[in-house]
Amino acid sequence: MLSNLPAMGLLGSSMSTDVQRIQAVLTSTSVADEVISKFSLKERYGIEHIELVRAELGKHCGTSVDRRSGVVTLTCEDKEPEVAMQMAAYYGDVGNRVFGRISASSAREERTFLESQLVKARAQVDAASRALREFQETHRIIDLGEQSKAVISAMASIQGELVTKQLQLNYLLSFSSATGSNVSQLQQQIRVMQAKLKQLETAQPTTGTKSEDSKFFPEAMQVPELRFELEQLFREQKIAETVFLLMTQRYETAKVDEARDTSTFQILDAPTLPTYKSRPKRVKAVVMGLGGGAGIALALVFIPAWWRRRSTIAVT
Repeated sequence: MLSNLPAMGLLGSSMSTDVQRIQAVLTSTSVADEVISKFSLKERYGIEHIELVRAELGKHCGTSVDRRSGVVTLTCEDKEPEVAMQMAAYYGDVGNRVFGRISASSAREERTFLESQLVKARAQVDAASRALREFQETHRIIDLGEQSKAVISAMASIQGELVTKQLQLNYLLSFSSATGSNVSQLQQQIRVMQAKLKQLETAQPTTGTKSEDSKFFPEAMQVPELRFELEQLFREQKIAETVFLLMTQRYETAKVDEARDTSTFQILDAPTLPTYKSRPKRVKAVVMGLGGGAGIALALVFIPAWWRRRSTIAVT
């Protein structure tokens, strides 16, 4: 009877570990005790103590491993061919059930662990998203790139108008008094433009209340710092989302593994009825019997003769 890969789905270097686990299950005390009880091996072997029965069963049923193919072979011997075949088949059934219990326990533990980690990952995503939202609300950021372009464009436009107004003012002052109405009007316009530039540079209104521009335009001198902090928050949110996605996928896979109701390993070849005796070796027994008999016969013939001869020489 051969056992192939388990349902854990492990690949590569873990194959040898899986095969070793299958071999360990087939030679375990749990499987041996069920086989002993099923076939009444205490009475069959004529042994009273269970420990000795297990040892005797180990002499009759053993496993071997083909490392290249990753296959476990189980061989059973008995005086009756039918019993040997039935024992091998029952070994497979019990071993499969025991391995299924072990695999289910491992899948359950993995699913429970991933479930707790998934809760933490979800909390990290929520925290990262909340931090990003609070940062954007605090600094009134909708699209930092477009807002930066807008504030720079607005400042350039105001600066151009300011230069024009200052030229006009200088021209009027060259032939008019400083108290003229046109001069006062230009001076007032220049002060308003300068205040607007100041407001755009610092994102702070010149009056006690915030203007509509300050709600949209970020502080020009702080744009590099804001960009750096915003990129960090975006990166943390993306990392948290990626971890959460991977954890969710692995969690769903673990739930499928736990719920899957299939054999933990598959029987490659079912046990068949043996057609020849594995032991005792008849030819070997006959040869050894003839050799032993001849040796004993020779000893019975020559030793008495040698003893009588020795006794005669001693008396003479």
